[in-house]
Amino acid sequence: MHDCRSMVAPLRRVVVRRPGESFANADPEAWHYTARPDLEAARREHDDFVRTIAESGAEVIYHDESMEGLADSIYVHDPTIVTDAGAVILRMGKELRRGEEDGFERLFQRIGVPVQYRLSGDAVAEGGDLLWLDRDTLAAGRGYRTNAEGIRQLREALGTKGVDVLEVELPEYGGPEACLHLMSFISMLADDLAVVYRPLLPAMFERELSMRGIALVEVTSN
Repeated sequence: MHDCRSMVAPLRRVVVRRPGESFANADPEAWHYTARPDLEAARREHDDFVRTIAESGAEVIYHDESMEGLADSIYVHDPTIVTDAGAVILRMGKELRRGEEDGFERLFQRIGVPVQYRLSGDAVAEGGDLLWLDRDTLAAGRGYRTNAEGIRQLREALGTKGVDVLEVELPEYGGPEACLHLMSFISMLADDLAVVYRPLLPAMFERELSMRGIALVEVTSN
């Protein structure tokens, strides 16, 4: 059964964004890339990735609106979260990415996905910090990209839908310029199985996973 309140349910409909000129022309220092992107190589990799998704049976929707200067807009997981009641438009914690949210709201209008809520004011939250543990529990990593107000507004948006938002305090790691998300150190493989990088896994979150019967597979850094 299709369920968008899941990290492991089969994909039925997925949005992608092909690398474009904004990505190719990104200043590596400003965007914290290791080098200037190779656009043709990135497009080949992206096309192979999309082909694999399509071959699985999922409907692929291209987000092809022009987003001049928004190099990270290829990472479409971050600006929104979608539930079976509609989309929640987030607000990017990385200031250079502000503006991606508007493009997604327009895309959802075009493809018929209702927007049920939009974060505002001082709230920030990014999709990389949001992880469905089950269809009624969303773990939200609180750190440099997702703040307390963002989590409060997510609770406001999702609480009426029967979703509990579980706050997870993220480690400091590399500071505000580092891209550390909750999903930097955990990915769900099944409803009861996750792969983790234990050195960054908060102790209280590990305990929560254990209490839920979620087994952990560890990866190590080289």
